[in-house]
Amino acid sequence: MLAPELDAPNRTGDLPITRHLEMLQELPRDYRDVFNGRLLEGLTVVGPYEIPKIEPCALVPEELVAFSEAMSTTTTNPNAWVHWYEDDYRSERFWNTPERYLDRLSRFSGVISPDYSLYANMPEALKISNTYRNQLLGAWMQAKGLNVIANIRLSGPQSVPYALAGLPQHSTLSIGLHGCTKSVENRRQVIDEIRIICDQCEPESLLIYGSSRYKVLDYPMGLGIPVHVFPPDSRRRSQERKAA
Repeated sequence: MLAPELDAPNRTGDLPITRHLEMLQELPRDYRDVFNGRLLEGLTVVGPYEIPKIEPCALVPEELVAFSEAMSTTTTNPNAWVHWYEDDYRSERFWNTPERYLDRLSRFSGVISPDYSLYANMPEALKISNTYRNQLLGAWMQAKGLNVIANIRLSGPQSVPYALAGLPQHSTLSIGLHGCTKSVENRRQVIDEIRIICDQCEPESLLIYGSSRYKVLDYPMGLGIPVHVFPPDSRRRSQERKAA
């Protein structure tokens, strides 16, 4: 089934959603809609890759909880924000049926938009697709009333045209660095990418899921941008699973 075409760009370069998609939202859930076109209703998409746009959010979390943990526990920490900095297979279910998890997610303070991977050895088409998924789910949750901080995932300078397309300016932004700075080569790329993010998005503050080692955050700190570092919780979750 072909995806519906989008209307012509408006004066700002943003692309409005088609009437076809608005009609789709009014119908019962169609499981043939594997590309989640129904989630686009009311959103703005930004050319040339038609990436959904996330609006600015100035909030800063007190603590984070992984999506898989947030969905598996019977209790909810209303002060925590849900993040997707974990293996993709743990959050594929969210892409498949996002409506199923909306009520549960609304019981937390907010969410960081999803983080489907952009590995260096991925085909560029797949990187664009995962960026689209990250932004669509984040923008959709925001439209449903959740507090959403945009997550940024770059994969080299060639990814900038789509990876930054739907991101807000002058907002709190989140970057996942866990496991990204172990090698010297990757470290240099991370430093370059953080510089690009700061220069082009001018964030009000940065959330870092990972480590501040190796001076990778010197540039934003030198600009006076508040940086909030959250140590990875994946090891703790692994230990708790083993103990259980």
